[in-house]
Amino acid sequence: MTYKWLNYNPDTMNFVEDWLDDETVRVTGLDDGFQDFYEYWKNENTPNRNFWCKVVYENGAPFAVIAIGKNEGRYVIMELVVACYERNKGKGTLLLKDLLQNSENILGQEIMTSEAVIFPSNPASQRAFEKAGFIFSHAHEDGDALYYTYTKKQKSHGFCSVT
Repeated sequence: MTYKWLNYNPDTMNFVEDWLDDETVRVTGLDDGFQDFYEYWKNENTPNRNFWCKVVYENGAPFAVIAIGKNEGRYVIMELVVACYERNKGKGTLLLKDLLQNSENILGQEIMTSEAVIFPSNPASQRAFEKAGFIFSHAHEDGDALYYTYTKKQKSHGFCSVT
């Protein structure tokens, strides 16, 4: 794994709220703050079974938070916030790749398919998800959301048939 992934704790990780500058609030659904978002989803799902929230660290310093839900066997990346001082460095893409490649270690479950919903006004997230292997699927009929999907490539075992 490239990064260290720790469970989000709203009592000790209030620094995440500081990452919600005006631009982040504009391109996410976090109008009421990250803690309200977290509390809603934590209570909506069984913690550590259907909802994970991780703070991502590099060199001992936190730089991102990601929320992932699982519904009917499908994983959905619900929010991804990179600290304002770490944006535009490719770290969102790298942490998504790390998550998808090491999901068993990070979540205790392997992600074979995933979805993400991104606002059209957030081209930086669109690029990060695309670089991590997500493909644009479709736009919401209202045009207010873009849907992206990821499917893990199956490993080839290298067997060949002999005739």
